[in-house]
Amino acid sequence: MARETRRTWCGLCHTRCGLFLELEGGRAVAVRGDPEHPTNRGQTCRRGRMMLEHLYHEQRLDHPVRRVGDRGSGEWERVSWDEALDDVAARLDDLRRRFGAETLAFTRGTYRTYHWDARRFMNLFGSPNSTGVNFICHCPSVVVESAVYGALSHPDFHNTACVVNWGTCRSVSGELSDWPALKAAKGRGATLITVDPRRTAEAEMSDLWLQIRPGTDVAMTLAWIHVICEEGLHDADFVERWAVGFDDIRELARGFTPERVADLTWVPAEQIVAAARLYATIRPAVIKGGKGTDKAGPNMQGSAHARAVLRAITGNLDVVGGERFGGAPGPSRVVPDVEMELNDVLPAAQRAKLLGGDRHRLFSFDAWEHMASQIRRFPEDYLRPAGAAEIAMAHPHAVFDAMATGEPYPVRALICQAANPLVTLADPQRTFSALRSLDLLIVMDYYMTPTAALADYVLPSASTVERDDLAVFGSGCVAYPRGLDPLAERRSDYELWMELGRRLGQAEHWPWDTAEAVCDWRLAPAGLSFKELKRRQAWFEDAPVGRSRQLGFATPSGKVELRSSLLEELGYDPLPIHVAVDDNRDYPLTLLTGNAFNPMYNSEQRQWPSARQECPDPLVTVHPDAAADTGAAAGDWVLVQTTRGSVRFRLCVSPTIHPRMADAQHGWWFPERDADPAEPYGFRSSNINELCRDAPEDCSPATGSWTMTGMPCRIVPET
Repeated sequence: MARETRRTWCGLCHTRCGLFLELEGGRAVAVRGDPEHPTNRGQTCRRGRMMLEHLYHEQRLDHPVRRVGDRGSGEWERVSWDEALDDVAARLDDLRRRFGAETLAFTRGTYRTYHWDARRFMNLFGSPNSTGVNFICHCPSVVVESAVYGALSHPDFHNTACVVNWGTCRSVSGELSDWPALKAAKGRGATLITVDPRRTAEAEMSDLWLQIRPGTDVAMTLAWIHVICEEGLHDADFVERWAVGFDDIRELARGFTPERVADLTWVPAEQIVAAARLYATIRPAVIKGGKGTDKAGPNMQGSAHARAVLRAITGNLDVVGGERFGGAPGPSRVVPDVEMELNDVLPAAQRAKLLGGDRHRLFSFDAWEHMASQIRRFPEDYLRPAGAAEIAMAHPHAVFDAMATGEPYPVRALICQAANPLVTLADPQRTFSALRSLDLLIVMDYYMTPTAALADYVLPSASTVERDDLAVFGSGCVAYPRGLDPLAERRSDYELWMELGRRLGQAEHWPWDTAEAVCDWRLAPAGLSFKELKRRQAWFEDAPVGRSRQLGFATPSGKVELRSSLLEELGYDPLPIHVAVDDNRDYPLTLLTGNAFNPMYNSEQRQWPSARQECPDPLVTVHPDAAADTGAAAGDWVLVQTTRGSVRFRLCVSPTIHPRMADAQHGWWFPERDADPAEPYGFRSSNINELCRDAPEDCSPATGSWTMTGMPCRIVPET
């Protein structure tokens, strides 16, 4: 039988690589990397090579089902899509009449859906309450950097002379995008500095590795600033012409001497000084920050702020080989996600009801509108505002409290798409109780998950090789074509929102019957069709560099605001904040969690036999010295304990981690277990989020990022 080869894409993580799908008789039989795709250039990771296992997995959801027993009982009946959507729309309409539109919440995963379509539906429905893991995943850095210089910057690996790899492990989490660029930069002779608690592949190839204590990144960054300012290594001309607040920053940093910070961070003072000098004197330079600092709780805000200061005072903003931002004239004509969201239709009175927005105000509509309005002062191709779906978000703690308590108003319905909040959010037991209290819970996903086990309706989602998509950037766009039509009754995520929207009076705002039609409409202003872009795969133009020296920055002052006027206006400290990390003699290890590990991605891939063969059990990794203190041996089941509880892991012993740390995997649940109504699929037993809390006192004040790293813990044998 002749084989047919089609181009498609892998969305098994957020990187989105290009694939060739080979079919025989309409069935996919092989998958390989697309050598012409701009993301992966023919490579495929272990996850991508398992795509067919995912596509045809026997546990994939293929038909809509409705709960017929008690919530969590596992009793379902198959229904049609129309039957499910008609009933869901009717019940949502009834709840809106009884409680107001804000009674509906939505949660999603890490770039696992289109994003703009859910936001469009929620805005038209009238609810501000979209929530998720944004608060610990990339978006905090977006919003803090935007408060300092108006937009998120992007490292120019291809032309840089120095790379600081801070709190990110691209060899695992971005191995087919940034990782090759990082290795290429090193191969060209660039200096590489890694700041990470673990001896990663990046640390191994670095010129200098700072094995930092988790949660102390603010102190480390301020120590670099101290050295740079005291030794006059800053770019005085840029600071004089294009920055405000330098004297305040310099005064703050005076208290963070390398000697003091060495005690806080466990990194020798001479290494701190050497790293600061290398970064300041080898130009152009970039800092690649990662999720490691986004999940540092109260220290998240100061960490991102201080990194932004470092980039600015060394003159590395908006230069070739430094930190780039801005768009290109051609691709900027493509309709961006933020315009697809229809944020203007959500009334001010409803925006004000955003749960958690009154406390974590940098993630509010007011802050988003402030930053977007600054960007609108400039030419369209200079900067684009972040989508409200990134940074105008309801805080999970406030959302799930409103479900459980009805305060400040009742949240009675949740739509959950490509997310598993029972496993991915802090305080799983609180989330479990809140979900059980709902009048309506809708889950659209690939598999039956712990969260789906509690739903009223579970809807089958098409995988990425079964749906079309389009990624739009300021300097380009990429086509992601489906390789085959959806199997069984799976549907694209877009179809859920389009069909619900049409049933709830939004028909005029959903004129496109398919995702491909949406892509055509978005590309039309640039003179492109989706079919043409699929042939080209991607369209990128070089964004002009240095325009900030003529146009200025998207802040109220028009300059880089080292002392942020927006943070001050919102009632927060306008300078980077350092919060002391807890110490507890009874819990001698410092817990690190939330790190990527292959072949799993967050809470996914636990059903795949190939993935579980590689990683059958949840692991906590400690140094041999720490393992000896526990009395347990490698491979033993142990308990990871904090003052908040304990969870069970298998012990992994490795010299790659600091003797005073423990690195626990996240996202664990067990599809092979029963959907027990009291604990579906064992979602609590090895869930590290059981030890995390997201109450206001545990979070960054401005961004709401909760603590997943830097907590005191201990490890004891399981008896």
